[in-house]
Amino acid sequence: QKFYGEVALITGGTRGIGFEIAKKFAENGANCILVGKNSERVNLAVLNLIKFERETKNDIYGKKQTKEGEIVHDHDNRHMGIVCDLSSNIEIEKAAKAFKHFGRVDYLINVAGISHDNLLIQVKDNEIDEIINTNLVGTILVSRNIAKVMLRQNKGCIINISSVIGLYGNSGQSVYSASKAGIIGFSKSLAKELARKNIRVNVIAPGYIDTDMTSGLPPKTKDEILSRTLLNRIGDVKDVAHAAMYLATANFVTGQTLIVDGGLSIS
Repeated sequence: QKFYGEVALITGGTRGIGFEIAKKFAENGANCILVGKNSERVNLAVLNLIKFERETKNDIYGKKQTKEGEIVHDHDNRHMGIVCDLSSNIEIEKAAKAFKHFGRVDYLINVAGISHDNLLIQVKDNEIDEIINTNLVGTILVSRNIAKVMLRQNKGCIINISSVIGLYGNSGQSVYSASKAGIIGFSKSLAKELARKNIRVNVIAPGYIDTDMTSGLPPKTKDEILSRTLLNRIGDVKDVAHAAMYLATANFVTGQTLIVDGGLSIS
């Protein structure tokens, strides 16, 4: 229970990498705030997180839930969900008020991200806006709001999810690559700004991970990626969650990018 009584806020925490990270935090005693755009998915994620704890015999908290507007929580204030469009600063500021439900945020994990893969000359304006606003601007805006909370605490940890594509680029993903590269530069600068208050900022750059986002890739592309991955397997969301646990507890690490790609980037 290394995070007992602490609060972890996970954007994009309703599925995939984000939900797996939430499970690891909950398993270790943290209260979790799951942020997502779809209300049904947010509701279901909170229910599934509580179900996971009961199945793993970690249910030392509440046994029922209530719903109040767009905030979903169990009666013992263990976990909650917030419906929020991360591309909208107005919505983020409204959602920030709900963060006060716990009175603190110890860990912020920015996972939310999207991609519209296509050659740049074929990418539409609205797709560019959606990718940049969700992946990069959303990360910046949420970090700004939560950094204010952490500064008052003189303590905190921010983990931003980027991608190896943000480091090395990839044909057909130029806008996505730009958004993920931006996260790395932003995180390094923010680490310098917040270090004086004992707030650490780090990045995880996953390679090919088996998620909803990657499920639509053609089999030929998947086979090519697998052939270039030194550890000879596709990454699992648990691999990224373990990396997040390391960075959450590595008290002398800040401003770093941890690559989790099975050796893909050095092959």
